[in-house]
Amino acid sequence: MGPLNARQMEYALRLARVRNFSQVAEELKISQPALSKQILQLESELGVKLFDRNTNPLTLTPAGEDFVRQARELLYREDQLLRSMDRYRSGEAGELTIGVTPFRSAYLMPAVVARLRQKFPGIRVRLAEYGSDVLRREMAEGRYDLAVVNLPVDDSVLEARPLEQDRLVLVLRRDLLEQYPDLQPGRAVAMEQCADLPFVVVGPTQEMRQLFDRLCARAEIHPVIAAEVVGLTTVWDMACAGVGAAVLPLQFVERKAGADMVILPLRDAVYFRQVAVVTRRGQYLSAAARYAIGLLEGRESQEE
Repeated sequence: MGPLNARQMEYALRLARVRNFSQVAEELKISQPALSKQILQLESELGVKLFDRNTNPLTLTPAGEDFVRQARELLYREDQLLRSMDRYRSGEAGELTIGVTPFRSAYLMPAVVARLRQKFPGIRVRLAEYGSDVLRREMAEGRYDLAVVNLPVDDSVLEARPLEQDRLVLVLRRDLLEQYPDLQPGRAVAMEQCADLPFVVVGPTQEMRQLFDRLCARAEIHPVIAAEVVGLTTVWDMACAGVGAAVLPLQFVERKAGADMVILPLRDAVYFRQVAVVTRRGQYLSAAARYAIGLLEGRESQEE
């Protein structure tokens, strides 16, 4: 058996994730017969079947599962070798890929990216914005230089640097606040006091909604849901329009709040999902990646 074809390995790994020939062919912008031919050639070279084509969706054979695990590691090591050679090139050009959840991207990354571009003007920063589950998995596969995710992570594969914990706050328009005498600016609020407040929330599968639901259950209240939306930015915009109050992370809202909006601390509402910067153990970290980690951890001074 000769050296394996890296392109065929990439095709097989993508097919192992998607489990559908036509979808992978469309993503790769090649014909389905061409993709099938590449996979058949790879299986012929290996002398084993990697995929069971009689199932829907496609499934991996035992040999296929072993191939996927080892091929990911092989391609990852090749990528790390190439990355480590970058430091011998002039400057710190190239791309820095950071995985981050969409709402953290909105409040955390603008200042970080601006500082990165000041120090490394040749760097192009790419933000991969997904949920923490996707980010943890793809960081373990070596798809990013670093990622900002919720703990826990698989510490046998990933190395985590915890960041400062955030806490949840109640935000609402000042004129809405005035309709509820029990709520006073500058004073902490118990969820029990919010039983009659209208709320704007995200969908039930999202982490922030689950935290909100737990707070309500702990307070034994059945909240009035005025609107259910997709993203936290829309939640904030709805709250600013006076549609209702919202429970949001302080770091997300503290830079946004103006004179019309009031931020009230919530009692016993620590945002208990610890956030961390994670990297894959043993991976090469460029100077730009190390600098980005320092910015996220707050270790880099404002004067560069």
